[in-house]
Amino acid sequence: MDSFFTEGARVWVREKEQLLPATVNSCGDGTLVVTTDYGEVLYLQQAEVTRERVCVMHQSSIDGVEDMSALADLHEAAIMHNLYQRYQKDNIYTNIGSILAAVNPYKQISGLYDLERVDLYSKHHLGELPPHIFAVANECYRCIWKRHDSQCVLISGESGAGKTESTKLLLQFLSVMSQNSVGTPPSERSTRVEQAIVQSSPIMEAFGNAKTVYNNNSSRFGKFIQLHFSECGNIQGGCVVDYLLEKNRVVRQNPGERNYHIFYALLAGASKENKSLYFLEDPAESYHYLSQSGCLKDKSLNDKELYNSVMEALKVLEFTDEEIRDMFKLLSGVLQLGNLEFMTAGGAQITTKQVVTNASELLGLDAFQLSEVLTQRSIILRGEEICSPLTIEQAVDSRDSVAMALYSQCFSWIILKINQKIKGKENFKSIGILDIFGFENFEVNRFEQFNINYANEKLQEYFNKHIFSLEQLEYNREGVQWDAIDWMDNAECLDLIEKKLGLLALVNEESRFPKGTDFTLLEKLHSRHSTNPYYVKPRVVDHQFGIKHYAGEVLYDTRGILEKNRDTFRDDILNMLKDSRLDFIYDLFEKVGSRNNEEKMGTARRKPTVSSQFRDSLHALMATLSVSNPFFIRCIKPNMEKNPNVFDPDIVLNQLRYSGMLETVKIRRAGFPVRRTFKDFFSRYKIILKDKIPTAGDDKKKTTDLLFKYDKTKKEWQLGKTKVFMKESLEQRLEKDRDEVRRQAAMIIRAHLLTFSAKKHFKQVRTSVVTLQKHLRRHIQRKRFVKQRKATLALQKHRRGQVARNRVRKLKEEKKKREDEQRRKEEEEKEKLGEGEKEESNEEEEKNGKSSDEEARQMEEILELEREIERLQKKREDEVSQLCESSKQELQLRRDAELKRMKKEASRKATELIDLLNFGGVDPSLEAAAEVKTTKGPSTTGGASKEEDVDEGFHAEEECIPLPDFPPPAESDAPIDQDIFAQLPPPPPAFAEGTVPPSPPPPPPLPSDGTLAGGIPPPSPLPPPGDGTGVPPPPPPPPPPGEGEKNEQAKAESERKVSMVESLVDGEEPIYSMPADTESDYDQEEEEGSVTAGDDSSVSGSNRGSATVTDEEHPRKSTCTNASIESYRGSSDSYADSDDEHDGLMDTDEEVTNGRVTLLNGNAPPYFHGYLYMKAGLMIPWRRRWCVLKDETFMWFRSKQESLKSGWLYKKGGGLSTLSRRNWKMRWFV
Repeated sequence: MDSFFTEGARVWVREKEQLLPATVNSCGDGTLVVTTDYGEVLYLQQAEVTRERVCVMHQSSIDGVEDMSALADLHEAAIMHNLYQRYQKDNIYTNIGSILAAVNPYKQISGLYDLERVDLYSKHHLGELPPHIFAVANECYRCIWKRHDSQCVLISGESGAGKTESTKLLLQFLSVMSQNSVGTPPSERSTRVEQAIVQSSPIMEAFGNAKTVYNNNSSRFGKFIQLHFSECGNIQGGCVVDYLLEKNRVVRQNPGERNYHIFYALLAGASKENKSLYFLEDPAESYHYLSQSGCLKDKSLNDKELYNSVMEALKVLEFTDEEIRDMFKLLSGVLQLGNLEFMTAGGAQITTKQVVTNASELLGLDAFQLSEVLTQRSIILRGEEICSPLTIEQAVDSRDSVAMALYSQCFSWIILKINQKIKGKENFKSIGILDIFGFENFEVNRFEQFNINYANEKLQEYFNKHIFSLEQLEYNREGVQWDAIDWMDNAECLDLIEKKLGLLALVNEESRFPKGTDFTLLEKLHSRHSTNPYYVKPRVVDHQFGIKHYAGEVLYDTRGILEKNRDTFRDDILNMLKDSRLDFIYDLFEKVGSRNNEEKMGTARRKPTVSSQFRDSLHALMATLSVSNPFFIRCIKPNMEKNPNVFDPDIVLNQLRYSGMLETVKIRRAGFPVRRTFKDFFSRYKIILKDKIPTAGDDKKKTTDLLFKYDKTKKEWQLGKTKVFMKESLEQRLEKDRDEVRRQAAMIIRAHLLTFSAKKHFKQVRTSVVTLQKHLRRHIQRKRFVKQRKATLALQKHRRGQVARNRVRKLKEEKKKREDEQRRKEEEEKEKLGEGEKEESNEEEEKNGKSSDEEARQMEEILELEREIERLQKKREDEVSQLCESSKQELQLRRDAELKRMKKEASRKATELIDLLNFGGVDPSLEAAAEVKTTKGPSTTGGASKEEDVDEGFHAEEECIPLPDFPPPAESDAPIDQDIFAQLPPPPPAFAEGTVPPSPPPPPPLPSDGTLAGGIPPPSPLPPPGDGTGVPPPPPPPPPPGEGEKNEQAKAESERKVSMVESLVDGEEPIYSMPADTESDYDQEEEEGSVTAGDDSSVSGSNRGSATVTDEEHPRKSTCTNASIESYRGSSDSYADSDDEHDGLMDTDEEVTNGRVTLLNGNAPPYFHGYLYMKAGLMIPWRRRWCVLKDETFMWFRSKQESLKSGWLYKKGGGLSTLSRRNWKMRWFV
């Protein structure tokens, strides 16, 4: 014995049918003392020390290995000891080939899952770095392109082994890999899906996880998360499939357990306002659904932090505020339902009325209807509703069924919302992650545990099939030399559950019977399967049956199994929920069927039971997994107390046994898990051959040559009929060499690309440098030239200045001499010229006096000529009216000759007056003189004469258009254009003489004194030439006023005449200052037959009470256009009643010179100041024409300038005017 063992040696000691790692303490006196690694001391006598009892530990077991398929000691103890050694060093991950074993540390290990680790493992293959879940995730991600098919990761283990945390870590790594994927287009590079997938975990944990006896964060539902990747490697979308939520936990928990996390998080994290809105109270003990288990808090759970993470995740997944509020209302309503209490009074009655009110308010229900539904059963029989009271137990069941239904429907709605958010394209491969409830065996196991353990049996079957069955079948089919390995097959156990008359079939069958009970179900199970070796029939308990699962024997309680399996509602409860005022509650139950409807339907149309639904979903899951390449993660729970740094060998060994860990190690050690076809293998690894690849030979020969370069012993590979089989270690070496060759090739390609890019950049830089040099040299030369030119100019300037200063100095001296001489001469002449100047001033004064007298005389002669002309016209008209038709033509000829003579005389007089007044040219001071004149006091602007207030044919108050006071003409310092005035002809003699030719048409009614405005007697009326018909005589004049009134009017008229002449003498500016594009109303004059009669017009008398005037009798006072009044009035409706026949008679430039005597064609003597240009007055609306007012009309307009500026009166119709309707809008009146 002494030769075999020494002190401190590491040995295996078999104790109680299991091997324990131990250390030899002493080996003397025939006793071997060893201490196990778990603290137990054993004393072995020499006779007991045999090779079967004690054996030396291999060095691989002493040091520990990262891959347990490399262990030399191949037994369960070696596997467990290796896990224990690594667990003590916080190395919780260990490989078994590509299978990962993870031991739950029950603590946080710093730096194990940070981003640096993610980046590290993303750059290496499986086996190159220590075992880690990120290495499995990276290999799974790479296999999408390596194997060209979808991948899946199956996470299995007991409840509390760490499956949920492993799922979150896988999602974290794949999300980072998706975001860092190379080649993803910017349009598809979005973190929306990755964030939604990662943030969905806190929501599903809060609503689907709870604290159990074995696990503080136990998943009470199963989920399969499928991530869809694009060819570029980024996540395009995802899908979450949930399995079998444990609804019963909402209303009932075992001792030491808690309800779902979300209830405690809502109470801990909600604000006071929200708590008041949801009728929540702070202590969780006040709610029956939370306090019945006696466990309200746990040190490892932070409910407030969970609430904040859930709210953040809900925002990321774009849940609206209204949806969140409705969701929390539902949760609060569930808690309120749990506080409903009942008493017996002719049936169950609710004693907590306020709770009913709160619950109905939160759920949008009617309080009375809720009370009735919970305490009475309502059924419809033959068209009549029959109500029966419920017992307290039945009322409690009704309350609990409502609470469970609300919560389960809300959970399904949340999963639906998550799927809508993460949904995307599915046009490439996917990675599925299965996180399903672990194997459970509690003191009381119900329907939920039955389904959970059934799911674990299916997963174990899948594991056995892929790891053992399919692999060995593949070896046999390909002819690979192989020693068969036995494993624990669970096919018979699954047959007991799934076969035609198995447990599931009997449970579903009994659920269909209306009179089926839990007791009748148990009898059928015992009678049918009591002889099955995997079925357990208890001897004492009369409400249980058992199954020998792969993980151990479990007893199930049949009470409540049928009701949970049916999962149906009473009609009255369902109808009440569908009548909710909240749309959220109504949407949850819109498609839920009732029990009566299920019974009325045929068997084929009935809603499937819970167990049958779960079975079908599991089969669909297995079908999805079967077409994917699987990766397995086996989670191990080190102890039952959930304490860190505690490793219970018995607990761990039990899990190793039922999970088939030893068989897994054996098959991974002896088998060849990696298999590829010859063509695929050679095409993938031919790049690592440095020698020239032979083109001849088949793929098998080339594959064999390549493998011999790596392993000539053929221990790590074998050739089948169509495939090559390799161990994972050989594949890892091949992949490593392949990556190295590709890396070197990539470096060469990168070097060439960088060279090309550098050359291209160099050429661009060289071109740019040459251009810069060119511009710089030009700039330097330019700068030098400018400097030289500036210096030259400075020299020239100084030289010219010097020359100029010399010249100026000389000129100043000469000028000074001349000034001195001039000053002496001026002083001498001053004395001589003093007397001469006085004499000249006297002579000038006498001359000025004579010129003023001459002007007055000329003015009197002009006025006398005007009176004589009008008197003669009046006389002729009177005589002609008495003559017969035969003598009218002769008189007309006489009259024309006399008129020509008098016009010539008037022109001569006017020319003399103009010459006397120096009007031969227009002086620019006329404008200034006019402005000075307009600024005189109220005598010119404020005090208007009586004549200015009276209308020429109708009163001023009748239908007039008030116009705004126009501003005075704009002042301008610019001189008047002398070229324009130079083109004007000299003033006519008639103007200088003061004579005014008469107008051919008859004048309007005359004032009572028989004189016109200018004091001229009215001429006699004459008919138009060539017309044999006489013109209708004017209406009789009004009765003459008194003598006093006559004298006043005559005096006023004479003063007005004098003022008119003064305004001409003073150079007052014209009344109108019309722009060049204004227009005139010449066309209407032509229509009215005034072409042959000349362009002269006369003004009507300024009499207040003048008679009405017709269109034929009234002479033209001024010319204007129809557009003038229309442009001023805009779209006034005053034109609506007038004829439109004159609308098109707009004047043109041709009409102005069409055979007329005007200033423009030069056929008649021009009139001085005949153009009226209105700068800022009445005629602004008139366009494209010059307006000409002739003779006395012009003089009258000059005197009426202020009145004209104050407004024109437009006669629309009526009043005293007799104008024809067709000319209403064609006339202006003042």
